[in-house]
Amino acid sequence: MSAWLAWLHATPSRHLDLVATAGATTLAGWRGAHQRPHPDARRIDPRVLDAAGEPCWVSLVWPAEGAMPLYDDPAVLHARRLALTGVPARAFSTLVVDSTHFAGSIWVVDEAAALNDDPFRRVGKPRRLRVGPGLLGAAPRPPGPAIERYAGAPWPADGTG
Repeated sequence: MSAWLAWLHATPSRHLDLVATAGATTLAGWRGAHQRPHPDARRIDPRVLDAAGEPCWVSLVWPAEGAMPLYDDPAVLHARRLALTGVPARAFSTLVVDSTHFAGSIWVVDEAAALNDDPFRRVGKPRRLRVGPGLLGAAPRPPGPAIERYAGAPWPADGTG
């Protein structure tokens, strides 16, 4: 199943299985949309989106389209390794727009202090957001040590979408 996340400055129209919106600037999620539902949307591990999700804190790395590093950049690889160690996030995912570029990440936690554990903050400056209920759930981190991914899929998604 495909899933998408967009960081918007206005509330989107409700189409294509919009899961929820939350925050001062809107985070919007879509599940099941195979086509990009909004020009600013980026693919996310579908397990992270949950219409029954509890409120949370988010560290969101969202590089500009012209400033996205390659997915195999050493900083991105190192962040993915670090995501498999230490105190786990409630959920996390990298974001993608194509098969070669790192389009950002989302690190979902229950306490604001845990935002400092986001390993992707080394790749780009994170935005810290308080997100209300109905958008983000819990997804266990994958068993390590593998950090491979399916081309064009967000990590740690299993490639079945």
